Amino acid sequence: MTVIKQKSVSSDRYAKNVRKYINGKDALARGGWNIEYSERWFSKMDRTRKVFHHDEPSRAGAKNVILLHQILAFLPEECSCNGGKMTPDACLAYAEQWLAKHYPHQQVILALHEESDKAGKRYAVHMAINRTDLLTGKRCETGGRHGKYERASWVRELDKDWNLAQLEKGKKNSKIRDRQPRDTEKEIIGRGEYSYKNNLRELIHLAINEGHPKNMEQFKKLLASWGVDIFIKNNRVYATDLDIKEAGNPKCTFNLTRLDGRFAVKQLEAAFKNNVLEAERALPYERRCEIYIQRLKKAYSAWVEQAKASKGVAYNLFPKFIAPKCDEDLLEDPAVRDELLARRGYAREIRNRYAGAVPDAGDDRVRAAGQAHSGSAVSRQMDDRVVDRGDFSRGDTPR
Repeated sequence: MTVIKQKSVSSDRYAKNVRKYINGKDALARGGWNIEYSERWFSKMDRTRKVFHHDEPSRAGAKNVILLHQILAFLPEECSCNGGKMTPDACLAYAEQWLAKHYPHQQVILALHEESDKAGKRYAVHMAINRTDLLTGKRCETGGRHGKYERASWVRELDKDWNLAQLEKGKKNSKIRDRQPRDTEKEIIGRGEYSYKNNLRELIHLAINEGHPKNMEQFKKLLASWGVDIFIKNNRVYATDLDIKEAGNPKCTFNLTRLDGRFAVKQLEAAFKNNVLEAERALPYERRCEIYIQRLKKAYSAWVEQAKASKGVAYNLFPKFIAPKCDEDLLEDPAVRDELLARRGYAREIRNRYAGAVPDAGDDRVRAAGQAHSGSAVSRQMDDRVVDRGDFSRGDTPR
């Protein structure tokens, strides 16, 4: 289940921290909802509040909440950095739907971060939501005491639409964060003694990072040469330490996801895919161009089927065609560049043909505040770690 957190911003110190975090260099992507992102977004929101007299408390003696700081933190297993389906672009699309349904007339600035700790990585979207409702001219509600239960309910509904895991009562939210060495094993390692479980973990890391297997068969073959038998059962990967087995220890077979969350099937497949891409970069330039064009055509064909199935969906929610990431030097090849531009052009035509209309939510008060109402799509600014540079060289701005 996606985790939703909210804090009301009323102090200058907290407002400064939110502004600093969103504008910081570590953000993978930024965007604006009913406001275009720039480093001066906070000043623009402040002007809007002054137009509607929301720059002061609603009543004497009360704190003036100027922003809502909300965080959508995605389950580590479902993030693409751990082999899940929630890519950075998908996380932003999820946030768009959240805003479209619950904050359609607010000014919002978003920043996507890859957060990490000792337990692993995940994506989180931080949102600074201006209190002023541009349509009604009123302050949006902060939610009060029961707000967190209401927001949790909203998230469950959206997770269901996205086919994401639901939190089960009495169970931990993330399994990845519970897949670290146990206390007994940590004590053994801390004393500098041999731990066959830790040895197995290190062998698998070595196989992935140094052996560069491109598929499961190569992975199995490499580890077999090191005395480890790999097999798959019920979509789970298991490893047997053959030396321990020969020594007569029955506890020699382990579910790899229990040894380390990065050894789940999806994570291993993601590592294999990355090794394939690395191997391709060593090929002659012409061959790399051919392979990319083939991958581009395959991705486009799959998207066309998805687009046909989405006929009638609102334009801002209609799936976008995301081209496979292209190495910068390949964009210099005319064939690659022409094919990329052509597929994107075809995709825009199909989207215009099949997508439903977007309602106009603007009014005179929005214009009086000096803000251009952007409809319902987040205007994004993403760096090269998220999408290929071509997304912006063609001037494809959200509508």
